[in-house]
Amino acid sequence: MENVNAQSSVTTRSVGVKYGLISALIGLVMFLGLAIAGANAFDQSWSWVGIVATIVLLVLAHKNYKDNGTGFMTYGQGVGIGFWMALVSVLISGVITLVYVSFIDPGAMEIMWEAQAEKMAAQGVPDEQIEMGLSIGQKMFWPMYFFMGLLGGVIVALIVSIFTQKKNPQPVF
Repeated sequence: MENVNAQSSVTTRSVGVKYGLISALIGLVMFLGLAIAGANAFDQSWSWVGIVATIVLLVLAHKNYKDNGTGFMTYGQGVGIGFWMALVSVLISGVITLVYVSFIDPGAMEIMWEAQAEKMAAQGVPDEQIEMGLSIGQKMFWPMYFFMGLLGGVIVALIVSIFTQKKNPQPVF
C-alpha cells in the first residue's frame, strides 16, 4: 500500500470559501443591526465599512493561504481567493437579506426606496420620472446586488493581490 500524505493542501477555493463565510456573517450582522435600528441598511455611506472589512478579510485570507501552503502566493491565486470569497459572501448574505426583506421586515426596503425618492425629488426630478425610476430600480435591485457585489469583490481582490502576492523565487516547472 502506498503512503498517502496526510497533510491537506490549502486551495484558493478552500481559503476563499472560509473567508467568504466570515464576510457574509459580518455583512449580515451589519445589515440586521441597521435594519433593526430602523436605519437605511442599503445606504451607500455604509458601503465604505463593507469595503474596509473586505480588504481586511482578504489580507487575512491571503496570509492564511501563504501560512498554510507553500509560503508563496501568485497574483492569480490572490485574485482567485478574492473571487471565491466574494461569491460565497454575496450569495449567502444576499439570499438571507432577500428572505429577510421579503418575509420578515419589508419595511427595510421601504426605507431605502423612500430615501431614493426624496433624493430625486430634492434634485427636481418630476414625480412621473421618480415613479418610473423606482419601478425600474425595484425590478433590477437584486440582480444588480449580486452582480455588483461579485464585481466589487473581484476589483478589491485585483488591487489587494498586487500588494499581498509573494512570488516563489525558485521557478516551478
